[in-house]
Amino acid sequence: MERGLEAFVSRELVEIFGKDKLVATDEALPGQIRVDFHFKDKSGGDVFVEVSTRKIGRRMLSKILNLYSALSNLEPPLKKFELIVVGSEIEVSVRKALEGLPVRFVTLNDLGITPAKLEALREEQKQLQDRRLSPEEAKLVAMWEAKKKTAIRAKDVIDNLLCSAPYAYVLLHKLARKHWLERISTGLYQFIPAAYGYPEKIAPANAMVVGAALVEPYYFSYYTANSHYGFTTQVPFTLFIATPKKKPKVEWQSVTFKFVTLAKRKFFGYRPEQVFGAEVFMAEPEKAIVDSFDKPRYAGGVEQLARITWRGLVRVDLAKLVDYALRMGSHSLVQRLGFMIDSLSKEGLVQPLPADLRGMLLKCVGNAPIYLDSARAKKGVFSKDWRIIDNVPHDQLFSEIEVK
Repeated sequence: MERGLEAFVSRELVEIFGKDKLVATDEALPGQIRVDFHFKDKSGGDVFVEVSTRKIGRRMLSKILNLYSALSNLEPPLKKFELIVVGSEIEVSVRKALEGLPVRFVTLNDLGITPAKLEALREEQKQLQDRRLSPEEAKLVAMWEAKKKTAIRAKDVIDNLLCSAPYAYVLLHKLARKHWLERISTGLYQFIPAAYGYPEKIAPANAMVVGAALVEPYYFSYYTANSHYGFTTQVPFTLFIATPKKKPKVEWQSVTFKFVTLAKRKFFGYRPEQVFGAEVFMAEPEKAIVDSFDKPRYAGGVEQLARITWRGLVRVDLAKLVDYALRMGSHSLVQRLGFMIDSLSKEGLVQPLPADLRGMLLKCVGNAPIYLDSARAKKGVFSKDWRIIDNVPHDQLFSEIEVK
């Protein structure tokens, strides 16, 4: 029952904190520490929630202190955060030991998890207990477990059992009813390994794997790649996938997959990356930045462009960055990138671009002036070098940069 109760509490938390923005679940922190939930409240403060279905006693104290230490040492540091620990009850000695720290304790009773709700949970668990498999189903599950499969199609059943397509779909339907599969879209399922067992206990990498299975060829880019490389600390609910194909967005569980159609000349600069133990195609760091300047709306806007340039420039190959920018064949991309690097350099936030690389960008500046942010007021300061009209106030442009 412990495992099912954990899933139930987690589900309730998302409902209780519904007014706050869910940033991440099972988030990795420094020191190989993980926290169950990360929310943003209305004021922009970070709220972290750690869930235990047991009594919060002395044995839990060291874990709470390590978690608080990891949150306190994030780079860049958080302006404001609160840590909430959920348990069945809290020992007085633990409360006293943590006095003065922004740690709040919440009991299951405080969350409204009543005996009636727990009884409903027991009924739900009974329905999930029967996962018994036929010989053919067991063969498929064992094979998928061994191969660590995540995305399943009818072809996987047909190839393994040498059966007809209609029979394959019957087996897929049965396995979904027994909670070994979860339907993602027509003909595509997610495999739920025995190690998880409940729909609420899905592996954290599955969203990436699901996205990778939805279209081919593809690579993750924009906000998603910037977050992966640490160029931004924001983690949106949408995963951005670059592909030369046109495909409407797909929603699965709480994740939206946004497919950004690229011209063939722009579809380059990606590589395999390990994300939570799963291998997916991700834009290279240089291409993640270039893609973001090509389509700023998928990277969070101009303020985020300033942030990813500030955080990313010292971690990328500058020659490759310039080469990728020129290969995109976009004057506006080059103008905004060059202007942004120069602006950050003048503020002492990044090193100036080497003269030869800066010169290569300048040669590809378009004849027509463009606005730094095309969505803002059509007035600003003109940059002769980059033929950019800077229509973003200084404080707003650098609002996402934390200077220590």
